[in-house]
Amino acid sequence: MDEDGGHCFLKCKYVKECWRALNLEEDRIMLTDLSSAMQVSAHVLSLSEENKLLIVGLIWSWWDARNKANAGEPRRTTEEVIYRARVVTQQLSNATTAEDVQMVRTCAPRWTLPPPDIWKINVDAACWAKEMDGAWGFVIRDHHVSAVLAGAGRLEVVCDALCAESHACIEALQVAADHGMQRVIVETDSQTLVKALQSDEMDRAPSGVLFREAKFIMATSFTSVEVLYVPRSCNYVAHGLTRVGRSRDLGYPALWMNPLPALVNDLLMRELAESQVHE
Repeated sequence: MDEDGGHCFLKCKYVKECWRALNLEEDRIMLTDLSSAMQVSAHVLSLSEENKLLIVGLIWSWWDARNKANAGEPRRTTEEVIYRARVVTQQLSNATTAEDVQMVRTCAPRWTLPPPDIWKINVDAACWAKEMDGAWGFVIRDHHVSAVLAGAGRLEVVCDALCAESHACIEALQVAADHGMQRVIVETDSQTLVKALQSDEMDRAPSGVLFREAKFIMATSFTSVEVLYVPRSCNYVAHGLTRVGRSRDLGYPALWMNPLPALVNDLLMRELAESQVHE
């Protein structure tokens, strides 16, 4: 392993904290004494199944975080790197054969916990072209899977689905900011919205004013914001709340806090049950 590559990963303070948090410090020290990638691979493969998967997950998570940082995105905290490492480990823990791995790849992904002290906001929206109206929904959860806030509302005039998605994001971000949440992950099943919020590339698009408003809220109201694309299977509750939003009167959106109403709890329980079916 060259000093600028593998050994950098093993020795820098940022990564050391991750290894310690995962109780892998002894393995990290042992790996630093090895001189080649082949030796490192052989050693990792000789470890217990638990440690082997944890190290693979951590290496992937650090590599992904480094690539995102090199592309100009904010550097992830050690808590976020550890969280992603655990997610990968969980996904691999039951995939010990080629057939199992294929099943993991084809099985629809499910909602996952955010790291500690970070709130996860799932947003969704819909647009009905003939009526020229739309609806939105969102839910905010912590790392204990507890839903603390949810909302739904109707939009009077929207030009397309992306416009509706932008409104949903703004509504959710403003509520989170109003309740003092500082570190958030926003998940949406709109890849275009993620692209619009991660750069200024689409600021002159028809919905550009909404993109700029959302980015202004993110920049001024939070200490940490990450916007991620997720498939619909990871956005079940927000999608269900969007349907609820369409039944709301214009100008009267719903905002629910604990205790949440039955309609929100039903969506949460259905999502949980669906996740358990695929475990």
